[in-house]
Amino acid sequence: MLLKWAGGKSWLTKNHPQLFHSKESITSRAFANQPSIKFKRYIEPFLGGGAVFKYMKPNQTSILADINDELIGFYNELKNHPTKLYKLTKDHMGKHSEDYYYQIREIDNFENNLERAARFLYLNRTCYNGIYRVNSKNKFNVPIGDSKDFNVAEDQFINYSTLLKNAKIVKQDFRKTIEHASRDDFLFIDPPYVTKSNQSSFDMYSANQFNWNDQIELSDILQSKNEDGVNIMVTNINDKDIAKLFRKKDGWNHIALNRANVMSYNAEGKKYKEIVFKNF
Repeated sequence: MLLKWAGGKSWLTKNHPQLFHSKESITSRAFANQPSIKFKRYIEPFLGGGAVFKYMKPNQTSILADINDELIGFYNELKNHPTKLYKLTKDHMGKHSEDYYYQIREIDNFENNLERAARFLYLNRTCYNGIYRVNSKNKFNVPIGDSKDFNVAEDQFINYSTLLKNAKIVKQDFRKTIEHASRDDFLFIDPPYVTKSNQSSFDMYSANQFNWNDQIELSDILQSKNEDGVNIMVTNINDKDIAKLFRKKDGWNHIALNRANVMSYNAEGKKYKEIVFKNF
């Protein structure tokens, strides 16, 4: 992966690839090295690190969206100018030090989209745990982390660019993105992990922070799309209030999972439960 991303789903694609299949496609497609059920378009409204998109490798049209302007700008530059982006990022990494990190972090007024994307990737690779967090002035404020190396080849940028060639990459609200989904599309949903009892996540991702009311509205929208015949997979924290939003009688399967919490301060990582809701 090019991005380090707190809450990313590489662990899900690596350890639980069967979840992207139905009972039927496990035998008809999984053993033919197909990553998932058959679908028309791939749509993801909370893109983040893009691990599931990378795993699925859709050849057909995709819609990739997020509310994070810098993230979307990065993906568009990666799609259109992979070699230039690689070289600019490599230059940043060659100058990396604590002073340089904070100097670049303070510069947030690049008019050139390619330079903005390279800054974003450099800070992402060298900040603490790949966290994206902004302050009340919408300025990135994550401290420097321990990572100093950039063991990514230019070919990886080019390959990712090729993967993105059929993707429409847009900054927009999740509601608008999900609106586009229709029968036989595949919707992958990985929203901020906000519960009824804890309405703040570890990071302030944007000026318009996702909250419990958004969580409820999201589930209502997804139920409507469920009834429309859209293939849907949702990941979230395994919380009783969240589980109530996706009723089994409406066709939602509940699959509880464990994973290591990379935000834990102990070396082994703290285990906590997540859940997948899917309708296929």
